[in-house]
Amino acid sequence: MFRLSWAVALAFTIAALTGILILTRDLHATRDVFARGVGEGQKIELTTDKALEGAAQLPAAVDSVTQGLPAVVGVSQSMVRADNSLAAMATNLNTLAAALGSADGPLGVVVASSTSTSNAATSAVPSVEHIAATLTATDAKAKQLSALLDQTQVLGSTIDSKLRVALLLPKVGK
Repeated sequence: MFRLSWAVALAFTIAALTGILILTRDLHATRDVFARGVGEGQKIELTTDKALEGAAQLPAAVDSVTQGLPAVVGVSQSMVRADNSLAAMATNLNTLAAALGSADGPLGVVVASSTSTSNAATSAVPSVEHIAATLTATDAKAKQLSALLDQTQVLGSTIDSKLRVALLLPKVGK
């Protein structure tokens, strides 16, 4: 019986040691899983902190956008006016080109008629009158273009100053 009790005690000891080894192995695996979970939790906390910092900056960004919006609208309106001025200038330049083109023929007549002085004086008078009228009309168009160019320069300065103001606004994000 003594041997049987030693055998039973030895079997229980082996079973207990095996149980302790299995429990230790499971505890080690659980500890690793728990450590990874803690690491992930720390990453989530860091990400959450960064998100909260970013969210804290949103009101300032909204204020900057709200304050800068009138400047952007002003620049847009100035660009529309500049576009209209440039369109009017293009129309006047086309008219000027047509007027100068119509002066080519009479200038050719003047050059051709210069070979004969007696006929040149008589035949050049209508051409010279036409050229004078064309130049008078061209002068009027140039004065209109001058006014449009002055207006365009003022609009360009306005756009430039508004863009410079817009560049001074704080930048949001990277």
